Amino acid sequence: MLSESNDNYCIREFHPSDKDAVLAIWRQGRSFLSENGVNQWQKGDYPGEEEFLIDSARERGRAVVKDGEVVGAFAFTLTPELSYSSLSGSWDTEEGEYLTLHRTAVREDRRGEGIMGAILSFALVLARDNGKRSVRVDTHQDNASMRKALEKNGFLYKGELTLLEGSEKGDMRLGYEKMADIYNI
Repeated sequence: MLSESNDNYCIREFHPSDKDAVLAIWRQGRSFLSENGVNQWQKGDYPGEEEFLIDSARERGRAVVKDGEVVGAFAFTLTPELSYSSLSGSWDTEEGEYLTLHRTAVREDRRGEGIMGAILSFALVLARDNGKRSVRVDTHQDNASMRKALEKNGFLYKGELTLLEGSEKGDMRLGYEKMADIYNI
């Protein structure tokens, strides 16, 4: 189990007891996107309990714990993303050389505390520790808060892509990438 911590937060694998907190954070994220006119996470109950259980079983879900409470959540994959082959631009790394970040959200009352930056930094370490050269993320073009966080943390816009699977199949997203070498962390 890989985890990272400092005086402010701990990032660790999902525990079964995290389910209610993580689902609440994802619901808050879905509401935040809806309230801001972003058509992301708006089809059904995504992300929801099914994703939590799958991420937990595959040991790819992570909880951000701060002050003894779960304040953020995300998941990742180490296998190539089918949708990323549809990118209009070009990635910096080849298939199989990247980690993908998914379902990233911060509890609404803890936004603005640097938790998203901690998640993005941790993803780079996680990628490097798993032999991956970069971290890739996709987000909706109208998701200004996520785009700002990615750009603030050195992720570069790489082009548009179309989601080829899942509940949002057919939707367009913007692809971002950052190299996971020791000089970028």
